[in-house]
Amino acid sequence: MSSLSGDELEIIVICILGAAIGLYLFCTGFRELKVKRTIQNTPTSKINTGAVGTNVEVKGRVIAEKDKLVRGPISGKPCAIYHIEIQKWDKDGEADSRPSSISFDPLKKHTWRRGRWVTIGSYFSDDGFYIDDDSGANAMVLVEGAKVHRDGDTVNYECSSHQFSGMDAELYQSLKKSRKKIGSFKLKDTTYLFSKDYHFREWCFVPGEELYVLGYASSNLKALRPKKPGARFFVEAKKMIRKNKDLQNKLDSNRDGKLDYYELERGAQLLAKKLATKYSEKKLEELASKTKMVFKKEYNYPFVISNRHEEDLVSHVGKMAALKIWGGPALVIGCTIYFFTSFFH
Repeated sequence: MSSLSGDELEIIVICILGAAIGLYLFCTGFRELKVKRTIQNTPTSKINTGAVGTNVEVKGRVIAEKDKLVRGPISGKPCAIYHIEIQKWDKDGEADSRPSSISFDPLKKHTWRRGRWVTIGSYFSDDGFYIDDDSGANAMVLVEGAKVHRDGDTVNYECSSHQFSGMDAELYQSLKKSRKKIGSFKLKDTTYLFSKDYHFREWCFVPGEELYVLGYASSNLKALRPKKPGARFFVEAKKMIRKNKDLQNKLDSNRDGKLDYYELERGAQLLAKKLATKYSEKKLEELASKTKMVFKKEYNYPFVISNRHEEDLVSHVGKMAALKIWGGPALVIGCTIYFFTSFFH
């Protein structure tokens, strides 16, 4: 039996990978279809009357304290919580389900390049937030594992991996703080030769914004207690102050144009407290007394957060389901035909 050539091995790998992706798309398409039907079949409830222990759908406004807002690391926009999505440029496009595209890249000497942006990770700025629908009760939304569907523009930032240490300071600190949440992404400079292009997308959830939440509603009413700022927050606060001229000016109490040791220490302590907590202790006690349900990710239950109208959300999820259910088998068939025509023509 003769050994396979390099080109033949490449064809086999491509066909196996393509077929596996097609099967994955087919299976996830049915999950998307299940989410669509769940949205359609679950009536919108008021928080104070929703039945805990099952799927619940509510609409409510984001609760936030004005002096506890965070800043979007890319936009600088004050918000209750932000969501960052990390994408990597894939010039081959084998790992993504979207159609291949040809993109004009001004960073690459004004040339056209073939490929696509592939999402490799995402994270929220903290554990979650509260929503209120004027029913006399509120709900806690623990965002880990939620599928986010948003209307409105994102704020974007692009950077190559050999330039990570020189990226915007606030985004760098945000990524560093959340490094355990973002999977395979590594915030580490590479050499120029092995550099990869990355795209960071930011969504902000602003105070008072109306959100649609669908998910498993638990009756576990443990409030988010304020965290005591530890050494990690203190070190991060110092780094942020040293890199941010606006913060330095605010903390320069004697107005001599520079921060002395005591001004830096005092400022770092104040900033560390702000980094460590989202709601004041008084506000948390008030919210806990009115909390009827807690939304969180549960196995085999959809978990969706969206600012879209329900009809638009159903349409979007339905299109994605149809694309995967029909596109997956088409990809498997295409890879199978390519395999046989390559070896048995």
